[in-house]
Amino acid sequence: MKKIFFFLLVFSCEVLARDFTNQGILNDLVTLDIKKFIKNIDPKITNRFIAEVEFDDNYQSTNRRNEYKETLGKIRFYSNFHLNKKVWISSYLKLDRFDNQNKTNRRNATTNGGGDRAFENVGVIVEELNLNSSRENYSLIAGKFNLDFGSAWRWDRGIWIHNIADNYKQTEKLGFSGVYRLGDAKKTGRYNFSATTFTNDRKNFDNSAMVDRNHTSRSDGKPGDTRSLESYSASLNIAFDFSEREKLAYHFSYIDLAVNEKTSAVSQTKIDDQKGFTAGMNYRYPVAENLSLDALLEYAEIKNVNGNSDIGEDYFTANIITKFHRNWSVILGNANRRRMQIDQNGFDQNLSEISFGYEFDKTKFFDHLTLQTGYKHLRTDNKTSLETQNVYGVLARYYKNF
Repeated sequence: MKKIFFFLLVFSCEVLARDFTNQGILNDLVTLDIKKFIKNIDPKITNRFIAEVEFDDNYQSTNRRNEYKETLGKIRFYSNFHLNKKVWISSYLKLDRFDNQNKTNRRNATTNGGGDRAFENVGVIVEELNLNSSRENYSLIAGKFNLDFGSAWRWDRGIWIHNIADNYKQTEKLGFSGVYRLGDAKKTGRYNFSATTFTNDRKNFDNSAMVDRNHTSRSDGKPGDTRSLESYSASLNIAFDFSEREKLAYHFSYIDLAVNEKTSAVSQTKIDDQKGFTAGMNYRYPVAENLSLDALLEYAEIKNVNGNSDIGEDYFTANIITKFHRNWSVILGNANRRRMQIDQNGFDQNLSEISFGYEFDKTKFFDHLTLQTGYKHLRTDNKTSLETQNVYGVLARYYKNF
C-alpha cells in the first residue's frame, strides 16, 4: 500500500512538473508570437470612395401618389486599416436614404400627388466595422458585418434590378464569421466555405446621423433580435476561371434567424425562426474581342417571414449585361417576388429593366465613372387589385481608390 501511495505521489509530482514546464513553454510561445506580431506591424490604409446621383421620373402609375420626380444621392466609403498583411480593421460608412414613416405620412397628407422629392431623409450609418485575420487558406472576422446571403441585391448591375432582391439582403449583424478556402479557380475550381453566428445590431452602431431611421420597437423583436448569437448562416462560393475573360461562379447560402418569443408580436402558435435559402449563378463569356456577356440568375426562398409560420416568400432574379467596344453596355433584367400567406391573398411583384450605360476610361481624377439611363416597369398584383408604375431614370456613379 505504501509503495502504491509513493508511486502515485511521485507520478503526481512528475505530472505537475510537466504541466508547469508546458505552461512555461506556452508562455514563451505566446510571448514570441506577440513579439513577432509587433515586429511585423506595417501600418497601411486603403480607401474606396463611391458616390452616385440618380434622377427618377415616375411618370405613370395606377396610383396617383406614385407619380413624382425624385433625385437621390448615395455615398459609400470603404476603409481598411492594415496592421500587417494578415490583420486589418475594415469599416463601411454609407450615406443613403432612410425612410422615416412619420415624415412620409405627413408629406402624403399634404399633397394630392406624390410630390417631387430631392435627397429626402438622407442619413449616415456605420454599416460595417470589424476586425479581420487572414491566413493562407482561412479568414476570421469579428464585429459588425453584412452576410454572404445571396448576391442579386448587389447594386452595380443596372439601376433598379437589385431592388427586389434587397428585401432579403442581410446587413448590420454583430458576431463572428469564418471562411475556409481550397482549390484553384484555374484548375479544379476555388471553393470558399463560410459559417457565421450573429445577432442583429439594434443597440450598438445602429443609429444614423442627420435623420431618424425607421425602427421596429425593441419590445417588438424581429428575427435575429435575440441579443445572443443564436442566429447563424452558411454559404458556399465556387469559382472557375476558364480564361482571363471567361469565368463561372456559383453561390449557395442558408440562414436561420432566431426569434425572441418573449418580444415577438407574432402569435405563439405561429412563431418560428425565419429561414432562407439562395442559389445563384454568374457566367461571363467573351463572344468576340469587343463583345462580352455577363449573366446572373438567382433564386431565393424565405420561410416564416418575420417569424410568422403563415408567411412565405420566393424570389427570382435574371439579368444580363452585354458589353461592347469596351465602354458601352446594355442591361436587360427581370426580378420577381411572390408572397404566400395562409388565409390571406398575398401578392406577386415583378420588376423589369432595360438600361444603357457608358464607362469612361480611368484618369487621375477617378478610377471609374459610369453613366446609365433606362426604363423600369413595376407591376404589383395584390390579387384583388393591380398596380403598375413606369419610370425613366438617369444614374451617374463615381469611383476613386486611394
